[in-house]
Amino acid sequence: MRNTRKKEKEMTVKGTALIGLKSVTICVHDGKTPTVGENLFTLEGKDNEGATQTAKVTGLSSDPVKTYGSNVAYHVSNRGVGDVKVEMGLLDVPLALYTNALGYGDDEGIYYFGADTVAKNVSILIESNTANGEPAYYGFYKGQLSMDAIDFETIKDKANELATTNVNFAATASSDAATNGRYGAIVYGSDAEKLKKLKGQLNMTAAA
Repeated sequence: MRNTRKKEKEMTVKGTALIGLKSVTICVHDGKTPTVGENLFTLEGKDNEGATQTAKVTGLSSDPVKTYGSNVAYHVSNRGVGDVKVEMGLLDVPLALYTNALGYGDDEGIYYFGADTVAKNVSILIESNTANGEPAYYGFYKGQLSMDAIDFETIKDKANELATTNVNFAATASSDAATNGRYGAIVYGSDAEKLKKLKGQLNMTAAA
């Protein structure tokens, strides 16, 4: 009876429709303890700390491959995932985030990039809400960010909106022992222990 009640409690959140985009947290895997503002960043609309506009996840399932025999589709294989990506529209991306994540060099405050520039691995956590107001989290264990373009535009008579920075995340499988082979995970609902566990798996537990 207790197990049945526990399962019922865990299944109270059923709808998967998402409303809004509250935040995106990005942790740069640079071998150091996660520290806010250095290698751990949450873009949630705070002044000078960036904000999120859009996030689109693709590649969550592989394309089915049919094997034909005896004039019929004898077998369908669709194991695993596709090319998992997250396309994000961000505002006012912190300088420390993209110079660290993209692997820029630092020459006494002059950040440079060139032939030897290599992006670092990162993990990301997207926070939204369901239609009934419950929080929804989508985490991705490992991958790299890319930011292909920066747009410049002249000042006009009317004030301009801040330009959106398009940042793409290309996911790869986790190689950590506890999450080996996983690309991502989902937590629906307000269970603090589940969220804490997910953040730990994403290496997002900040230094005290």
